[in-house]
Amino acid sequence: MKKLLLSAFCLAISASTILSQTEEPGKNELMVWGGFAPAVRTFDVDGRTWDAQYGIAALRYSRRFNNADWMNIKYAVDIIPAAVLHYPDSIRTPTLVTPTGATPGTVIREKKTRYAFGASPFGLQFNFRPKKKIQPFLGLSLAALVFNKKTPNDLGTRLNFASEGGAGIEYRLSNKKALTFGYKFYHISNASRGVVNPGYDAQLLYLGYTFFSK
Repeated sequence: MKKLLLSAFCLAISASTILSQTEEPGKNELMVWGGFAPAVRTFDVDGRTWDAQYGIAALRYSRRFNNADWMNIKYAVDIIPAAVLHYPDSIRTPTLVTPTGATPGTVIREKKTRYAFGASPFGLQFNFRPKKKIQPFLGLSLAALVFNKKTPNDLGTRLNFASEGGAGIEYRLSNKKALTFGYKFYHISNASRGVVNPGYDAQLLYLGYTFFSK
């Protein structure tokens, strides 16, 4: 009887060890992430240009909807305490008409930097192979950004919107932690609420670390 109990005890310990090694991440996760786009496309009076940059730091809360073998769906919310947009701004002054003739307008060019904060309350992420150590994923979200000044200039707005979609790899670590490597196509626009709306298309590369999962 003692041998039987000892064998059952050892079997239980072995089973719990195996389960802990293959334990599925929790439903609720917290991740800190940051990204940078070295070349951002925008438009000015001379047409299209890639001479802009964008950086972002954010905190993400996500909740898993299901526990499937081939794909998990997560709802995600991002809090964005800091974002930076560095871009060229060009303004064409109007043509001046006088009794003696017309003076054509000139183009004033300068580089500007805007700082922003915001949130992304609507996000979804689709993790494939969710019970594996390496999990490819697709994601999309909508965000609102409030800049410290009107963007791109006084003809724009402080409130802008961002739509993003991308993909990446989630690498699961021990104790339900994870590293995330990803890419986002990140579009910033004021939705034509300003007199001008150049739009910014960022090819954003980012890195994240999941530090809480329960």
